[in-house]
Amino acid sequence: MAIKRYTDNEYLGSEYSSSGKKYPNPFFDLAKNYIPKNIKTLFGYCRTFFYTNSFIRNVISKLTEYPITEILVDGKIQGATKDKWMNLINKQLRLKSFMIEIGLDYYTYGNAFISVQLTQKRFLTCTSCKVSSPIDNVAYKLKNFHFVGACPACQSGGIIFEIEDQTIKSAKNIKFVRWSPEHIDIDYNPITNDSEYYYSMPSSVKAKVLKGNKHILKSIPEVFLDSLRKKRKIVIDQDNFYHFKRPTLAEEDMGWGKPIILPALRSLYYLQTLKRGQEAIAVEHIVPKKAIYPANTTTLDPYTQMNLGKWRGKMEEQVKRWRNDPNHIGIFPIPIGYQELGGNARALMLTPEMKFLEEEVINSLGVPLEFVKGGSTFTSGSVSLRIVENAFLNYRELLLDFLNHFVVPKVRQYLNYPEVELRFKKFKMADDIQAKQIVMNLNTAGKISDSKMLEEFGYDYEKEATEINRTLKFQREAIIQDAKAQATGQGEATLVGARYQVRAQKALELETLKVQAEMFQEELQQELQGIPEEPYLIIDKYATEISVMAPEEQISYLQNIAKRMPTVATM
Repeated sequence: MAIKRYTDNEYLGSEYSSSGKKYPNPFFDLAKNYIPKNIKTLFGYCRTFFYTNSFIRNVISKLTEYPITEILVDGKIQGATKDKWMNLINKQLRLKSFMIEIGLDYYTYGNAFISVQLTQKRFLTCTSCKVSSPIDNVAYKLKNFHFVGACPACQSGGIIFEIEDQTIKSAKNIKFVRWSPEHIDIDYNPITNDSEYYYSMPSSVKAKVLKGNKHILKSIPEVFLDSLRKKRKIVIDQDNFYHFKRPTLAEEDMGWGKPIILPALRSLYYLQTLKRGQEAIAVEHIVPKKAIYPANTTTLDPYTQMNLGKWRGKMEEQVKRWRNDPNHIGIFPIPIGYQELGGNARALMLTPEMKFLEEEVINSLGVPLEFVKGGSTFTSGSVSLRIVENAFLNYRELLLDFLNHFVVPKVRQYLNYPEVELRFKKFKMADDIQAKQIVMNLNTAGKISDSKMLEEFGYDYEKEATEINRTLKFQREAIIQDAKAQATGQGEATLVGARYQVRAQKALELETLKVQAEMFQEELQQELQGIPEEPYLIIDKYATEISVMAPEEQISYLQNIAKRMPTVATM
């Protein structure tokens, strides 16, 4: 696409006043003379600014990386199918990082071109014996972009080999390739809105092919060699080609997307002018120039009465000594004058103007200033955040279209994988607390499922359910073990308590008998008044007396003894 450089007359009419005198057009500035004439040159500008301008790189990196979340397989797909796709996405294709690389092209150039290919193993077929040999086993040279050499099978020399490429269908051999927009040409039809794409081989790759680089020759597609031999561009198969294109105006050439940096070019030119001026100011004025001179006095005019050449030599000698020894003290016969020139760079710096232009450039890139530099006003309630969030959501939809209508069909075509639908993990701005609280309330009220709530918070329901079951199982086992330990302890404590209870009962019985014996002795002493009889004889005497009494008399007699000697009555 050629970016037409319109004259001022074409844009705004004549530059001439009614008197015929020519005046400069007030709607244009010096920068308009340096706008690139074609889009390929513009791509070079954009690439340079991305690598050298800090805030442009910052803006593009954030626009590219922030909206990319984890790529997931549709929740309806489970088991081995899901595991196979997740392994391909995360370990083989590394689609998440590839999405970021696509975004760098998309926002820097305004275009991103993607194709898919399978790694091929190259064989060279002898035109004489028709035997195919791996290219690594053949001694060949490249002549007129043909493989020429000796056949290892029939030993014929000077054979022009035919190329035979065999595809290897496996997950690790499928590759998604990005193409530089600087080597793509688009033939756009504004009537039908159709485009044809052509690829021109980079000069660096062409040089390697001409030098016979083995690594390039054993993998470069045959169509590229034919293109070099015929000196023609390569027509790209649109069934194996995906074009990311930033929205543009309805204009003569809508085949190309326009870079996000394009509106900022004039401000960048002005900013670079200020930077060059500030650089010159810093170099010239940041370090003051020091000067010394002989001071004029009322009694001495050094310019007429002194040899100034000799004075200069002496002064240079003193300065040299002072630099070698900072403690050196110089002795001068006349007063010395001292003056500084420059050193006023701070007052001449253009920092405020440059800061204003930087903010203007950031705004021209279509993002709020807070998005780059941060700030307390950039919260979930601000309009700025909602504008950026909507832009991110639209960009994610574009990436999802690429994943589900290009990546998935190509993988199924080459690897025969089952059909799935890919999606991104839910995208939310970091401080969207209110929306998260609403989701929790809906789950509590039973209006949405636990799986839906966990998805809103960025968690995988299956993984969390598995972890919860594992945790519950561990807790149950811990409770059982604790209950067993408590029961064992209680049983042992009961046995020990019973053992000591029996011992206490025996000790109590012995103590009771001992007390009874002591009380018996005391009762006898009181009853018999010191009669020296054996206790058992006294008991036998009372028992003999009671045995010959009538039953009524026995009861009355025992009651009488119990009042006086309860222990004797018990015995």
